[in-house]
Amino acid sequence: MSSPIANQSPTAFQKRLVALHQRSAHSHRITKLSDCLGAQIASLFPVGCASLRALDVGCGDMTIAENIAAAHPAIHWTCTDIHELPSHLKDSEKWRKYRRFDGTTLPFEDASFDVVLFSDVLHHCMPQSEGLLREAARVGRHVVVKDHFERGWYSRQMLRLMDFVGNYGYGVELPKRYFTPESFREACKSAGLRELRLLDNVDLYLDFPVWRFLLRKSWQFVAILEK
Repeated sequence: MSSPIANQSPTAFQKRLVALHQRSAHSHRITKLSDCLGAQIASLFPVGCASLRALDVGCGDMTIAENIAAAHPAIHWTCTDIHELPSHLKDSEKWRKYRRFDGTTLPFEDASFDVVLFSDVLHHCMPQSEGLLREAARVGRHVVVKDHFERGWYSRQMLRLMDFVGNYGYGVELPKRYFTPESFREACKSAGLRELRLLDNVDLYLDFPVWRFLLRKSWQFVAILEK
């Protein structure tokens, strides 16, 4: 998830890239993704559940957590990322739910959360993604992962192009590879997680004919996992 605190000194090119990203499908995509993830998280718990504790790892600007909280008020969010919070934001109401971590160990006690979310984060962390999944299993009951499957050379290059447009302007390093269904399944198994369900045809670009022509639904997935 793109973070406004990831790159405090962007170049002119990076600023233009961020503007392009924001003008393209970003807001629409985030809205659809928030709706999908919120519904999947809510479905894990009984209807009318009074309060749920959720952690968004690699939270970026925290828009997804905020959108889900607006639609599902019982879900209360803590957000974490690797970036230091600038001093001018430390007293901000919005950023009070934010806590920095070192990229390896989540700074929370065992079983602190009902659900841990990774939204388009783990492919930036390979090969450390297995360790992060293990940490998520330690601090949460359920783990929800939104990420990408590469399905050959073309899909990998197009996903890298999407990451360039969506992340380079924010100073986020581009991945060289993505999960395959097999490598993701193996990472989950090694982390002590089992798959409850997998949505592997998530369409985030329904209203954008050009993107729909270039991209494939099968590259996007949401996995619901538990220990």
